[in-house]
Amino acid sequence: MSKEVEDLRSLVVKIAEGAARMLREEWCTESTKKVKGETIRADLESERAIFEDLKAQGLSFRMVSEESGVMGSGDYTFIVDPLDGSLNYENCIPWCSVSIAVIPPGSRSLSDAVAGAVAPIGFGKTISFGRGEGCFEGSERVSPATSESEIVFVYVERPEEAYRISRLFNYMPKLKVRSLGSSALEIAMVGLGRGLAFIDLRDKLRNVDVAAALGIARECGAATLNSRGDELSGDIDKVSVVGDVIVVRKERAGDIIRAVSEPP
Repeated sequence: MSKEVEDLRSLVVKIAEGAARMLREEWCTESTKKVKGETIRADLESERAIFEDLKAQGLSFRMVSEESGVMGSGDYTFIVDPLDGSLNYENCIPWCSVSIAVIPPGSRSLSDAVAGAVAPIGFGKTISFGRGEGCFEGSERVSPATSESEIVFVYVERPEEAYRISRLFNYMPKLKVRSLGSSALEIAMVGLGRGLAFIDLRDKLRNVDVAAALGIARECGAATLNSRGDELSGDIDKVSVVGDVIVVRKERAGDIIRAVSEPP
């Protein structure tokens, strides 16, 4: 295994798990109170802890994070969602996570991430990847499930988006639709083969929401696309919208794209 990649994977796992542990300890406390807009105190506390943990490593880095934007100006770029699933966390629902991806010096795109981790706050083991080295659940290297799941994780807001989703049943009539509230965890589950696809047609997911999870999905062999069927990428210099996000087992990508891109 590439030592640099494994060192970076181990680092983001350790830091994501530390932030998740802190959030677990503050579960259903004053930390769920809003401090501005949709931000709750826990978001800011987790972000601060992650930044300080990275500083303690002595790395030259910058951190692009949901709450504070760009912090620092160093060589490595860490794309961070300090609390994915804030609404769930705020309401004491245990489906939420901490997400960190790392992009090496000289890289310019979200797809250049070489390691990442999604640490559940409520339950379960951290899911992580190292570029070219596989996917991990906890400390164990894992492969995607071989049996095809019928679960599709879906996010829509407008009637026309819901209609596009309804056309999936023309191709896969036994689908089970779910929307659980943590995009990073759900994308990672598709990577591990525990869901067939993740589809978000709202055109609002940002790089911080999906950076680590997309890396996991790609490393596990899933396709990561937009609704036109183009490979997903994104900016790493600031918090920015990625757009529509579709993550699917490659053998089913054609059916999914046809369904959601067909004209009404």
